[in-house]
Amino acid sequence: MSEEEPYYIIQSKKMCKYSGMDPDVIAKPKRFMTKIELDLKRRAYCEILSVVSYFSTKLLDSLQGTPILICVSDSNGYLLDMVGDDTIKSTVEKFGITLGSLFSQEDTGTNVISLALQQGHPVQLIGKDHYHKFLYEIACYGAPFHYRDDNNMLGSVSIMMPVYFQNPLLLTMLSQVVDSIERELLLRKQNRKLNILNQIMISRSKNGIVITDEKGMIHEFNDFAEQIFNARRSDEIGKTIYHSRLIGDYFKRVIEDEKRLENVELKITNKNGNLIVCLFDAQPIYEDEKVVGAFGQFRDITDRYLVDEKMKESEKQALAGQIAAGIAHEIRNPLTTVRGYLQFLASDVDDNISHIFSSLLIPEIDRANNIISDFLRITKPSDNEFKVIQIQKFLLDYLGGFLKSESLLHNVDLYIDIHPDTKQLSILCNRAELLQVFINLYQNSLQAKGNHPLKINLNTRLVNSDVHFIFRDNGRGIDSSILTHIFDPFFSTKDTGTGLGLSVSRKIVENHRGTILASSHENGTEFTIVLPLYQPNYS
Repeated sequence: MSEEEPYYIIQSKKMCKYSGMDPDVIAKPKRFMTKIELDLKRRAYCEILSVVSYFSTKLLDSLQGTPILICVSDSNGYLLDMVGDDTIKSTVEKFGITLGSLFSQEDTGTNVISLALQQGHPVQLIGKDHYHKFLYEIACYGAPFHYRDDNNMLGSVSIMMPVYFQNPLLLTMLSQVVDSIERELLLRKQNRKLNILNQIMISRSKNGIVITDEKGMIHEFNDFAEQIFNARRSDEIGKTIYHSRLIGDYFKRVIEDEKRLENVELKITNKNGNLIVCLFDAQPIYEDEKVVGAFGQFRDITDRYLVDEKMKESEKQALAGQIAAGIAHEIRNPLTTVRGYLQFLASDVDDNISHIFSSLLIPEIDRANNIISDFLRITKPSDNEFKVIQIQKFLLDYLGGFLKSESLLHNVDLYIDIHPDTKQLSILCNRAELLQVFINLYQNSLQAKGNHPLKINLNTRLVNSDVHFIFRDNGRGIDSSILTHIFDPFFSTKDTGTGLGLSVSRKIVENHRGTILASSHENGTEFTIVLPLYQPNYS
């Protein structure tokens, strides 16, 4: 035993002697992990083992030609990995040293793995520094490694080689390797924390966020972006943003031309068919003045957009009201005068002229007056009295009577289906005005009749505190490019239409504190009128 042996080696050998170990007998590990335990541990140490393997490979390359074996253990001394010289590996396996075996001084005597973990610093055992004689021909160097931020022991890295290859510099070299391992592990740990923090910030952001690399490949895609694109994050990560019809070209300009985009208005229909309006911003991501990616952000302004649209609609209606008042004042009185004189002169002219008066001129004057009246109804609140009426009574006794007679006249199959939940309920309405709404819808269905017999279905549905009147036909349908404009004043696809019927209908429904919606396809059109139920005040 050398006088230069450190105290901890001397103590270890004493422990081996006092415990009755025979230095002439090979000391094999006595405790082992099961295969399942080893697999679980290696999975838990997956990142650690990959980092150690990377630097171990570098160490093996630097010591090329030297027969060495590098061993990695966990913090308890269980062997998790062995790389290096196959001859040494087969030799130690004869000693019972395999993956999953436990290195402890009680079982295997004085060894670098146990001592390095025990002492917390690099250790070397050269030849006779070992207690057991079968290890006298081996030089061993071991060093523990930690997470530097919390000094949490992770395990050890050890080198074994024939004793005649031993070199005092190898312990220094191993220490440097362990230092590099600890730095890399700390960096990865910090990056994981940053990634978690970024994920929390990105996922909780009320804005949609898309981040790409310099080639346009998507690296980040948060929850709101999923709603916008109707796609899952897991499906989009790794794909190119350039294929997106919505923002692909914008990202291309940002990455290739280094453009910054601000407040680009985008209108999107989500998977539920609802409109989402966003302001889109995008900018390059730089590293050392080189573009390494792009950052895109979507800010949801749907509520603000809808408010603005309502304000525009209100302004439009206010202007329409002013125009209507002017038209009524400037045109209606002269028309009345002309109509009166035509009626008066009809008896003083020959029959041909009188017929033109009654069949053409007077009806056209009446038509002009009706257009003025319809236009006034778009903006003028109803002066007629609202009354409580039972839904079943309104549909069957009042509306049904009119529509059925019209259906017989035009050979239309009409079906009125009142849901049992709505039969006894009531609405507060102006019966005549509400009738006008359904008459307008009925006339539109007649004009949209296709080559097959026209069928019209009118049914009801109770939704929360509202009743839905659903008016559906099997006509030609309305093209999607037109559908968004059908409630606009003066918008019409018919040569003789005034474009006021649906505008008036919407105004009437809104005066009833309701809404009217339309959907259409090639097999027909559906209008849904939503009105609040009458809620009597019992107080």
